[in-house]
Amino acid sequence: MNKYLNLFTYLNWIKRLIKVNSKKYKYSKSYMKNSSKNINSLDELIEFHFKTYSDKNHINFEMFKLLLKYFSEKSLNILETGSVAHGSSSTILFIYYINLFGGSLNTVDTNPDIKNKYKHLINKNTQFHTNDSLKFIENLTSEEIEKIDLIYLDSFDLDLFDPKPSQEHGLNEFLLLNNIIKKGTLIAIDDTPIDVRLFGEKFKNIHKFIPGKGRLVLDYIDKYGGYEIIYHHYAVILKKI
Repeated sequence: MNKYLNLFTYLNWIKRLIKVNSKKYKYSKSYMKNSSKNINSLDELIEFHFKTYSDKNHINFEMFKLLLKYFSEKSLNILETGSVAHGSSSTILFIYYINLFGGSLNTVDTNPDIKNKYKHLINKNTQFHTNDSLKFIENLTSEEIEKIDLIYLDSFDLDLFDPKPSQEHGLNEFLLLNNIIKKGTLIAIDDTPIDVRLFGEKFKNIHKFIPGKGRLVLDYIDKYGGYEIIYHHYAVILKKI
């Protein structure tokens, strides 16, 4: 018997189809352009973004709010390593920001599917790159790096049982940028908690230190200075001084 002859099954199928298509539509150029017209402030953008693309209970909600409000709706040149970031949809948030307030976004990821999926959003101000973040940063000129206002490092997945590769990658990204970025630049690093229990109670006794993508970066600035920590919870925000 054809499943569509069952009215209940058919209606459920229609609901699922609408849900899938509506989710895709949220990432369409037309939806993003039209929805931007109804956003009149950064506060409205933050509320809209986490309601539409993420969750207001997301662990980094307050971090992104502080990160962007720091610049008081000014035009921003943004560098992001690790594109989209499914939980927070950070790339989408940054795209909305520069569309509303001006600036540019360069986001880089090793996964080519990301650029293919979001290629319709590419324009003169928004660029998706497929590359290792270290190679990408190495190929930037000093002039390009000096123009950056905000850096979001989230490129190498953190394995809590073996955090060293991710930690070293994060440090190497930081070191490539450190001596060139201008004073006042903000660097946000995800998965760098102030308390290991933010990863979950089961991880609290695995290491004698708190692992994180920015763990070695924090060790570096503790030793050499040059930065002010302006926020630290699950992620950390550093200000070049």
